[in-house]
Amino acid sequence: MLWTAPDASAGPRRYMVALSVPGQEQVALYAEEYGKGRPLLLLHGLGASTYTWRNLIPSLAQKHRVIAIDLKGFGRSQKPYNNAYSIHDHAALVSAFIRKRGLRDVTLIGHSFGGAVALMVTLEFNRKDPGRIRDLILMSAPAYNQPSTEFVRFMQTPVLPYAALTLIPPELSIWLSLDATEAQHISMDDISAYAEPFYDPAARHALITTARQIVPRDLKRLTARYPTIKQRTLIIWCDGDTTVPLATGKHLAKALPNAKLQVLNGCSHAPQHDRPRAVWNLMRRFLY
Repeated sequence: MLWTAPDASAGPRRYMVALSVPGQEQVALYAEEYGKGRPLLLLHGLGASTYTWRNLIPSLAQKHRVIAIDLKGFGRSQKPYNNAYSIHDHAALVSAFIRKRGLRDVTLIGHSFGGAVALMVTLEFNRKDPGRIRDLILMSAPAYNQPSTEFVRFMQTPVLPYAALTLIPPELSIWLSLDATEAQHISMDDISAYAEPFYDPAARHALITTARQIVPRDLKRLTARYPTIKQRTLIIWCDGDTTVPLATGKHLAKALPNAKLQVLNGCSHAPQHDRPRAVWNLMRRFLY
């Protein structure tokens, strides 16, 4: 099966799902569904949205029920002004979404922060409700402790991020966050699509608050549990990733008993943007 370019005519089924989990006020997550078959649940990275999957969804939906969601505070999902934006908070809502939609035998596909969320969701379902998660595809996931990026360090400074993100147009903020490789593969339409939610002050709050809590306090305990994840796992990394180093992917591949690492050349932190055909070929061989 060949990679299929995005088809705008194959529109999604769009909906909001209201979710309640302990320790958080009720929040509605936005979701899009395409195709039919066994479910694939797509989780985007920090500051992104369902838009990040635009180059892969048409091909994935040929044989699967593809569900892409916006995490709390991002894209079209609700953006409460609270502090419940830790990875635990995000994972609890994704788990609640899976239960509320009655999903079983799910493939979790997570990029960057979404990959870290996918790992936590899998750990919790394996402990409480085995059978929900069938396998995983993780791309550039910050699964271990690492030096903070310049972006995260900036977001963790007092007051300044709120002021800067208010004064600087979101399109400029998105452009400044790109490295040289990413800049070669992104259009102005793409930048506008990623920037649009951040005209909402609540979206800026969600981004800053998630970035400030991006490293879970119990990271050491979580990483010690990775070997209990027995699901087949495809790990995709770029050789030029300067946001989450390739060493993290190698470490994760050794920790997960049934994982295989595939390294792509000529891309950076977002292989689904830079090398969509190559990513699709890897996913196709894994899924089929």
